[in-house]
Amino acid sequence: MTQLFEQMTIVGVGLIGGSMARKARDEGIVKKFIGFGRTKENLENAVSLGVIDRYESDIFKAVQGSDLVVIATPVEKSINILSDLLPKLDSETIITDVGSVKGKIVDIFRGSENINAEFIGGHPIAGTESSGVEASFSSLFEDHVTILTPIERNSNSSIEKLKNFWVSLGARVEFLDPEKHDRILSDISHLPHVVAYALVNAILNGDGISYAAGGFKDFTRIASSSPEMWSEICIQNRKAILDSINEFRIHLNSIYESIENADEESLQKIFLNSKNGRDSWINSKGQK
Repeated sequence: MTQLFEQMTIVGVGLIGGSMARKARDEGIVKKFIGFGRTKENLENAVSLGVIDRYESDIFKAVQGSDLVVIATPVEKSINILSDLLPKLDSETIITDVGSVKGKIVDIFRGSENINAEFIGGHPIAGTESSGVEASFSSLFEDHVTILTPIERNSNSSIEKLKNFWVSLGARVEFLDPEKHDRILSDISHLPHVVAYALVNAILNGDGISYAAGGFKDFTRIASSSPEMWSEICIQNRKAILDSINEFRIHLNSIYESIENADEESLQKIFLNSKNGRDSWINSKGQK
């Protein structure tokens, strides 16, 4: 496959960044891989696994000479990193991220005076229960959607190049504006996490948790996600999440009122509508 980038710097060499590097190396679309991260041990592990060629302890040295920089860190840290990097990048570098909130980080680029480097928001809808570079694997993105959120400042050539990069990793690329991305992700990812956390806390106030079984375990699995990461996401995407919560309240209140009024017919309509909607979605994805 045609080489797309000479050198790729990965800021945060974990599951996502590591998997990107593995596949990019396999496909020959990047020549050299540089890592930067919090711990020397993880970076040395990434070198020994062949994920990156070398690492730097200084982020500005790590991005020097790279025509692709991937910020694969938690949302708040990604914003701070982009703020630090943009004023100092003087080459035609494409910068992207992998976070699930886009509004604030895109605004950093909108307000930047850098006329060379371009930031294009990215969000691969892929992952596993594991974390760390040792959990990375080259087929992580195959047949998964990666959302890109370019804005008016981005050049067509950079957008096309980053799209081709993700396609080469096996992803199906879709484009959304940053605000729409954040509301959609609020509905399908952020709200479910909030509901799962709230449900577990509600059950913990009673005596039922010791009797919980498979259904409760499946429904609340995501409540075991990182509290630090998810509290950060909630604050960064708070407007969209509050809108999602309000919409959820409307539907929960309808169920509440139907139960309060012993309105079985109304309940069946609500539940049937939900069942049909989910079944249709599952069938369209070829899932079980």
